[in-house]
Amino acid sequence: MINYFKWRRLLLIVVLVIGLAVNGAGLYLGNIIYNEMSVRHTRENAHNNARLQQIMEIGKKDRQWTDVTISSRLGYTLKGTYLPNATPTEKTLIFLHGFTENRLVGLNYRNLYLNSGFNLLLVDSRDHGESGGESVTWGVYEKQDLDQWVDWVRQRFPVGMIGVHGVSLGAATALLHSEQNEVNRRVSFYIADSAYSDFGAMLAPHAEARLHLAGNIPFRYVWPYANAVAYIKSRFTFYEASPIRAVSHATTPILFIHGESDKLVPVMMAQDLYNAAQGPREIYTFPQAGHVSSFYSDRVRYSRVVNGFIQSVESELKAERLNRT
Repeated sequence: MINYFKWRRLLLIVVLVIGLAVNGAGLYLGNIIYNEMSVRHTRENAHNNARLQQIMEIGKKDRQWTDVTISSRLGYTLKGTYLPNATPTEKTLIFLHGFTENRLVGLNYRNLYLNSGFNLLLVDSRDHGESGGESVTWGVYEKQDLDQWVDWVRQRFPVGMIGVHGVSLGAATALLHSEQNEVNRRVSFYIADSAYSDFGAMLAPHAEARLHLAGNIPFRYVWPYANAVAYIKSRFTFYEASPIRAVSHATTPILFIHGESDKLVPVMMAQDLYNAAQGPREIYTFPQAGHVSSFYSDRVRYSRVVNGFIQSVESELKAERLNRT
């Protein structure tokens, strides 16, 4: 009997030690993923350059471009720049940049919208550029910040049209917001360029190689721990960063754009998102274009696609107003 209890206790100790070791290793690797994807790199401003900075400074000096500061309900400062159209208009486009970028990248798209009769609001996402926040949540909290930018535009133009154009992380943020938009329909359309359908599904094929997971441990074993670390440190989970779930409840018009040679976010994710969306939607892919490079590979076609989509949205809104009168 003594030997039985002795061996039982020893077995329990061994199981406990193994459990602690496995979970400790899991949390260690999960912390690597969290730090790599949500904390490090966010303010690298990889696509920032002197040309865009010069354009911004000239615009502030000569064209009444104005920096805007608002306070996030989540407890940090958000920064943006407002570009009024030379011809007064109540139509405004909010542009959302991608991971490691800042609002300057939106200047590359300025003529697309200013020439189409829109004001343009360029914003720094949470934990990017001049905006506050201590981590990137891949659209989970960013969509709340976007809603406050919509508040800012709506206060300025109570009945004007609002559109959102996002690239990569910004595109995913826009799509996550589309579900939230169902409550009041303040945003009239979304344009999602190079959006992932689900953050975990996008990350999985790249994780082992890019994040250097020890011992070739399969990503699926580490992923729950990464989510646990994200929740402990930032009160969100990567599981929530799933635009495909959001668009399955959204009816606002969405334009999906994707490069067919995108090696980071597979083009099939755009098709999956298109199939899941419940409202009016269009999808266009660009041959040979990589991640967030469709605009740069064929600006003429890109502009034609965007303008055609917006015109169709405006026509539909006009028809709805006529039907109500």
